[in-house]
Amino acid sequence: MGALLDQKYEKLFALLDANGDGVIAEDDFELMGSRVLAAFGEERTAPKGKEYADAMTTYWRALRETADADGDGRIDKGEFRQALRQVSDQFDVLIGPLYRAGFHLADRDDDGLVGREDFVTVISAVGVPEAEAAAAFDRLTEQGEQLSKDQLMTAATQYYCDEDPANTASHLLFGAL
Repeated sequence: MGALLDQKYEKLFALLDANGDGVIAEDDFELMGSRVLAAFGEERTAPKGKEYADAMTTYWRALRETADADGDGRIDKGEFRQALRQVSDQFDVLIGPLYRAGFHLADRDDDGLVGREDFVTVISAVGVPEAEAAAAFDRLTEQGEQLSKDQLMTAATQYYCDEDPANTASHLLFGAL
């Protein structure tokens, strides 16, 4: 793994460790999911809330299955780094649904586009400072434009898999590295 992916995975680990205890566990995914749903005033039982919560569960299970080498239900940084590339290779099946569900949640009027404020809301709810979330939106879109699901999915895929330093917009999806 190259230095750029290593930096992105380090950032991702810090975000997924939602309670800050140094490991990723199921309660981190529950906490992050609750934060995102609360940011949008969405209940877990509502259609968008259920879609998002289910996608969080799928991501957690795939990550645990691949990364939890010692079977203790917790993933440390070493386990995470070794396994994330494998999980990323199955992005469309294991990780993509979470990003699609997050997009659907943020697309409040269901027009297929997400504005800056809603993007910042969801990205901030996962732990990215608001200013960095806003800068990420601006890099992903033409300033003042809205974000399409295709733009988000391309950026997310590149975040997990791409080491080309020219793709700065996707590398900064979750804030500065």
